[in-house]
Amino acid sequence: MSTTFARTVDEAVAALAASEKPLVVGGGTLCVPALVRGEIVPADIVDLGRAGLDTIVDGPSVELGALVSYQQLLTSPVVRRELPLLHRLASGITGGIQIRHQGTLVGALCAARPQSDVPAAAVALRAEVMVRSAAGTRRVPVERFLAGPMTPDLASGELVVGVRIPRSPGTNGYVKHKFAESSWPVVTAAAVPGRVVLGGVAGTPQVVPIPGAATDGASVRSAVADHLAALGAEHRWTDLRAPWEYRRRVAPEIAARAVEQAEEIR
Repeated sequence: MSTTFARTVDEAVAALAASEKPLVVGGGTLCVPALVRGEIVPADIVDLGRAGLDTIVDGPSVELGALVSYQQLLTSPVVRRELPLLHRLASGITGGIQIRHQGTLVGALCAARPQSDVPAAAVALRAEVMVRSAAGTRRVPVERFLAGPMTPDLASGELVVGVRIPRSPGTNGYVKHKFAESSWPVVTAAAVPGRVVLGGVAGTPQVVPIPGAATDGASVRSAVADHLAALGAEHRWTDLRAPWEYRRRVAPEIAARAVEQAEEIR
């Protein structure tokens, strides 16, 4: 097994194209433990640590490089001002200081774990994922990128170089429910004007429209309960932390709290 320490995105793409079974490593908080446990056995490793993908660019949208850490989200004035939902998410990320400094939003998106903090928040913020290969760059709406549980929309030879997120200052909320400080979330809720997005209840984030006049707790709980009642059995998410029925019961309250948080900021 060889390791390429790519100095540019072009070098990383070339290394991907030359390997039959590569593994792309960014922050490494998810894939490195899996490597140690032998759960993944790549032929080659492509390390992005030197590829210059740790920048936050303030433009018409905010562009986050693939290696932007949660700690950078916490300390960036641009993120605090223009994407306060991400600042709030990063302040409560599970794992302590080591994960905050090494873990990345893009890494969590690529893992596409339903119970993760990031997917629902990224969908709420209408993020666009920038996917690079030898053929060029394609931009993928995050809803499409999250094709299924642990199934990102990435073909052979592709890697994610960053995300673009429209500015979303002000009215938003993020609340999660988990059993212990160090555990993964069970249900997450990201609220922005007009909708709340749920994580952990299905294989992919669930968007629940919330009309502007219906932001009281009872209306939000009712809308979420109706949405989950209509969710097909094949989409319902259960794992070792909690069965779907438990998630279904607590999700309306978590969503209502997220909307209430957003209203308090208004």
